[in-house]
Amino acid sequence: MTALFTAVSLLLLVTATASAAEGPAVMITNYTVEPEVLMPGDTGTITLTIKNMDTKSSETKTTTTTTTSYTSATTATSTISAEIKTIRLSSRSREIEWLTEGFQRSEYYNVGALGPGESVTISFPIKATVYASDRTYFPEVYIEVENGENVRFPVRVKVDSSEVEIIEKNIPSEISLSESKQMTMVVANNRPNQVSGVNVLVNSKSDGLEFTPERIFIGNLAAYEKKEVNFSLQTQTSGKADKNEEFSFVVTYKNGDNSHHNELKSSVFVRSIADVKLILVNAPEYVLKEDVAKIDFDVANGMAKDIKAVSVVPVMEGVRILPSEYFIGDMEVGDVFSASFDVYTSDLRIGDTGIPFTLVFKDVDTDKQYETQGYEVHVEVREQQKSELPNPVLFVALLAIVLVAVLVGVRVKRKRGRREKR
Repeated sequence: MTALFTAVSLLLLVTATASAAEGPAVMITNYTVEPEVLMPGDTGTITLTIKNMDTKSSETKTTTTTTTSYTSATTATSTISAEIKTIRLSSRSREIEWLTEGFQRSEYYNVGALGPGESVTISFPIKATVYASDRTYFPEVYIEVENGENVRFPVRVKVDSSEVEIIEKNIPSEISLSESKQMTMVVANNRPNQVSGVNVLVNSKSDGLEFTPERIFIGNLAAYEKKEVNFSLQTQTSGKADKNEEFSFVVTYKNGDNSHHNELKSSVFVRSIADVKLILVNAPEYVLKEDVAKIDFDVANGMAKDIKAVSVVPVMEGVRILPSEYFIGDMEVGDVFSASFDVYTSDLRIGDTGIPFTLVFKDVDTDKQYETQGYEVHVEVREQQKSELPNPVLFVALLAIVLVAVLVGVRVKRKRGRREKR
C-alpha cells in the first residue's frame, strides 16, 4: 500500500485555474465605403478595421507539482486574445445586401484570434439593388466574439441616382457642304462623389459628317465639377445637301468599378449654298483643231469664314493645259479672284469635249483640305477649213498663158500701127 502510494506520489500532478475576467473588448475603429456613393444597381465594398482594444485583461494559471518529499506551485499570467467566431452584415432593408457571386455566403467564419492591441481588416462586397431609392442606408455589421462581448456596428451607405450629363453649349443648327464649324459641350458631374475614367465620344452614321477628334478623354471629375469639350464638325463634298443629319455624343464614366454612360442626341441641317464656287466667265463655243482655246473663271468665297491655299486644277489627262494649276492662295470672306487657262486642242478629238476643273482649298482652323466638284467646260472642236484657191502650178501656168497672150496682142497691135503709117 505504501509502495503504491509512493509510486503514485512520484507522478507529476498538474492543475490549472483561471482568474475571473470580463473578456477582451473588440471595436470597429475605422471603415470606408467604395464608391463613396453608390448608384442603383452598383456594387461596392465596405472595408472595416477591427481592433482588440483590451490591453489589461489577463488570465492566471497555477501549476502544482507534488512528490514524496515536497510540493511546489508555479504561477503564470498571460494576456487574453479575442476569439472572433463570425462576422456578418445584416440589413433591415433589402436595397443594400451582401453581394454573392457564384457562392452563397453572408458571413465570415472562424476569423481567428486578435491579441491585445492587434487589428485586422475585413472587406464586405455589397450591392445596391436596381430599385434602391435615393437615401442613406445603415446596414449593420455583427461581430460574434467567443470569449467576449459581441459587437453591433451600423455602417453608413448612401445611394444617389444622379448621373454625369453631357449638355449642349454650342452646336450649329446648319452647315454648308465643305465647311467646318466648332461645337462646344459641357460635361457635368451631378453626383456628390468623384467619378473616374470620363470619356466623350461621337456617334454618327452619316458619311457626309466628320468629327475631330472622335473621342476626348477627361479622366476624373470631382463632385459637381463641370468641364467643357470642343469638337470640330466638318462636312464632305460627297455628302448629301439640304438634309438633316443626326448624330449623338456619349459620355462614359465609372463610379467605383461600375461603368455608366449617358447620351446627348443632336442634328445639323446640311446646306448646299454658302460654298466656295468656281464660276465660268468665258469659254469659246467652238475652236478649230490645232488652235488654242482660252477659258476664264471667277473663284468666289461664299463661306462665312476665310479659306487658304485655294487652287483651280484641270483634271483632264493627255491634254496640254496651261497652267497645270492656277494657285490663288488665301481668300477672305466675300473675295472673288480670276483664273485663266489655255487649252491646246491638238490632242482633242473632233466634236464636243468636256474639260473638267476642280477647286481645292484648306480650312484655316483645321488645315483640312477640301476638293469641290468644280466645273466642266464643254467646247466643240472643229476641223480646219480647206483652202478654195487654185492649185499653185495651175495658177502659174494660167498666168504664163495670159502674159503670152498679152505680149502677142501687143506685138500684133504694133505691127498694125506701122502698116497704117506707111
